[in-house]
Amino acid sequence: MGDRLDTTFRVLPSDLDLLMHMTNGRYLSILDAARIAYMSETGLWRGLRARGWHPVVVAQTISYRRPLTLGTRYQVRTALIGVDARNAYYEQEFHVGELTHATAVVAIRYLDRTGESVLPDRLLGLDVEVALPESLPAWVGEWSEAIRTHTATNPRTMTSSRGTPA
Repeated sequence: MGDRLDTTFRVLPSDLDLLMHMTNGRYLSILDAARIAYMSETGLWRGLRARGWHPVVVAQTISYRRPLTLGTRYQVRTALIGVDARNAYYEQEFHVGELTHATAVVAIRYLDRTGESVLPDRLLGLDVEVALPESLPAWVGEWSEAIRTHTATNPRTMTSSRGTPA
């Protein structure tokens, strides 16, 4: 875990928007599929499921550089780039050959059967070979903190104890 994994896809007619390129939302669905493939290939998925744990996306950012069009075969390169006290962070890139078409960073939180957070240090204790970088890239930590701060201080995202807007 920590090494890159390429997962191959092809742009299908159902992936297209009115401008005949892959629609923005489809990229996010493909990111999910590629992360599951990564977790399966590394053995992480087996360890998660054996404990009743599951991943949820808590934040993501994506930059689009070039469109993907009908029939194009492409790879999503996925790598676990680090963890902090709460989340694991994946970098995922859409490639056609060596050309990058889009790049995303996704913050994942792992939850147990009761919905409580499974801290990343517990994940690293699973029977999975881990080759993480020494530290999370500084900008990823800053991005994550900015999102947490915005969410915590934005009145539109605050809820009452019943889960309804405050």
